[in-house]
Amino acid sequence: MKYILLSRLQRINKYQLWLISVALATMLTESIVAIMEWLLKREISFDYLLTGLVASLLVASLICAMIIVFLDQLSSLNDDNIQLSTIVTALPIPLALFDDKCNLQMLNPEFTKVFGYRLRDIPNLSAWQLQAFPDPVYRETIGAEWQKRFENDDQEFQPLEIKVRCKNGLNKHVMTTATRIGGAGKKMQLVLLYDISKRINAMNALAESRSLLQSVIETIPMRVFWKDLHSRYLGCNSQFARDGGFTRTEDLLGKVDQQLSWRNQALRYRADDRQVMQSNLPKLAYEEPQTTPEGKEILLRTSKAPLRNSLGETIGVLGVYDDITELKKIENELWLAKTMVDKSKTAFFCLDSKGMVTYVNDYACQSLGYSRDELVGMAPWEFDPDLLASAWSNIWQRLRDCEIVSHESRHRRKDGTIFPVELTCHYIAHNGLELSFTFAQNISERKRLDTELRIAATAFESQEGMMITDADAVILKVNKSFTEITGYASEEAIGQKMNILNSGIHDALFFAEMWQSIDNKGVWQGEIWNRRKNGNIFPEWLTISAVKNPDGKITHYVGTMMDITARKAIEQHIHHLAHFDALTDLPNRTLLIDRLHQAIAQARRERSLLALLYLDLDKFKPVNDSFGHDVGDLLLKEVANRLEACVKRETDTVSRLGGDEFVILLCQLDRHSAAGLVAESILSSLNQPFVIQQHTLDISSSIGIAVYPDDGLEANSLMKNADNAMYQAKCAGRGCFRFFSSTAGG
Repeated sequence: MKYILLSRLQRINKYQLWLISVALATMLTESIVAIMEWLLKREISFDYLLTGLVASLLVASLICAMIIVFLDQLSSLNDDNIQLSTIVTALPIPLALFDDKCNLQMLNPEFTKVFGYRLRDIPNLSAWQLQAFPDPVYRETIGAEWQKRFENDDQEFQPLEIKVRCKNGLNKHVMTTATRIGGAGKKMQLVLLYDISKRINAMNALAESRSLLQSVIETIPMRVFWKDLHSRYLGCNSQFARDGGFTRTEDLLGKVDQQLSWRNQALRYRADDRQVMQSNLPKLAYEEPQTTPEGKEILLRTSKAPLRNSLGETIGVLGVYDDITELKKIENELWLAKTMVDKSKTAFFCLDSKGMVTYVNDYACQSLGYSRDELVGMAPWEFDPDLLASAWSNIWQRLRDCEIVSHESRHRRKDGTIFPVELTCHYIAHNGLELSFTFAQNISERKRLDTELRIAATAFESQEGMMITDADAVILKVNKSFTEITGYASEEAIGQKMNILNSGIHDALFFAEMWQSIDNKGVWQGEIWNRRKNGNIFPEWLTISAVKNPDGKITHYVGTMMDITARKAIEQHIHHLAHFDALTDLPNRTLLIDRLHQAIAQARRERSLLALLYLDLDKFKPVNDSFGHDVGDLLLKEVANRLEACVKRETDTVSRLGGDEFVILLCQLDRHSAAGLVAESILSSLNQPFVIQQHTLDISSSIGIAVYPDDGLEANSLMKNADNAMYQAKCAGRGCFRFFSSTAGG
């Protein structure tokens, strides 16, 4: 009712309001004056009425002025309220107003638009928290954080990031802030809630995008890296980090190539970087070397491109590379294999499943008189008069059954002449492609020699084992003595290579030198170890003579052999007595020095380490004195057994110099500490009690270690320094080992 009256008063202009005020005041004043005068004097005089009129005019004017001022202020306040209401309504930020009892007084439309809640849905703070934070734990945490921010009135409310569940069930990320408003009698909380869901989603999307990019970089089967304008590494994938000898990509950040294992190639890499950055053009698929952390040089196929920012400015270089070392090796092997086939003096044919020639080498063209273009596309039965086209399907099936088809046939040259050949056919399949590769050996000369060999058959049978081979070392003939010595019957040996007797003892260099002597001098003789048919290895004295035709070309080889097993047994026994200790059967000083010379030569070639352990038994003399030399000898044998158990590598040597002195030679070491580990093992083993003829003996040992090349470059200096180190160990209290030191012990 009061708001309606105020509204009507505001619509009346000031002059009308004054008239109304005067009229009402005059009527009220004159009535009161007249009544009062009548009651007092029983009469109504004009003077009193005039005085009342003047008073009413003055009072009415004063009251009217006050009303007008009040209405003006009320109008101004109403305008402010309208503006404030308009601002709150139009504010694009959700807003809520709570009173001091946590009852919700107002929500702006944006609040309802963003969260869906209306005033009736959340009449107070508790109702808002129950719906906005359904998780009790999260609700309690937010409530505590909210209360903490309001505990100190002197500090500004710190914004709080929260997650709000909307009325429709969706969650939104919100940054909220609040402030207290109102006087001391009535404090209210004005809460602003900024919807930051899009920003959070954008940040998550950016993080996911970066994670995806990093995943792609890590998954790509190549090394990826990027540098700044000064060629400092800004990032890389894990494969690149491992190439640099690091386990984490972060370890490379800020480094330059001079600080990595490929420092020798750093200037070359830096020049490539500058070229790419200055030209703003990529440099693609070029090959360059790289040194690995292990010191091995590998070959890379590298591509580099300018690294640009969002403005298109070059800020560095982006590079990728792949290790093509193995690929290059395969390419070289393929080239070598093709070259070997092309240059071979054996005709080579490659046939498809239909029998058509797909490839031939140079010698095949030479032997048949056709060009390569003429032979490719021909069938073998076109130049093999003994092969029928109908037989090919059977031959192909045999080849597919993994059978090697080998037989003699004849080939017809382009000029019509015919010559005998030996064919060896193989089958291969790769990526769905089936092929046969066939070697055709011209055996014209072999056929001729067969006749000559038959003539010499009588002379062939002798007391010595004999064999005759062709120029390819294929056995053509053996005598009875050969069978008695090797166990191979004639039919078993013929057609085989001479290496049928190979024992595996001799290396490739031995045979290379043997055949070089035969090629140069026409003969070789010497001692060789061969293998019988039953697998036994035996020594023989072998003589191989080359048989040449008038042109000086080798056509055959004649080999004679004598079994020297008995003689070798005697020699070996004598050799063993000369080089091994009679008591322990360990190598003696002579054999040790010989092996030491060989080990030093090998270490010098390979630039590796070797160690000499000079061992002397402690307390050995009391054993001899107390229990006799028989017990002492048995103790030395047991010591030898334990030393051999500690030194397990075949390349190492355990030797006895005499008395209670032993020397262990350790070859091909990669670090000094390896010798120390062996010494510790020996000390531990020899510290264990020995039980000899029911006597329990406790001894120890002192070990001196000299390492090549640090402690000596020759055998004598190493032995001397190892001996000195052993005495240093004895001076240190015995039962220990010491590495040689030129300064120790004076």
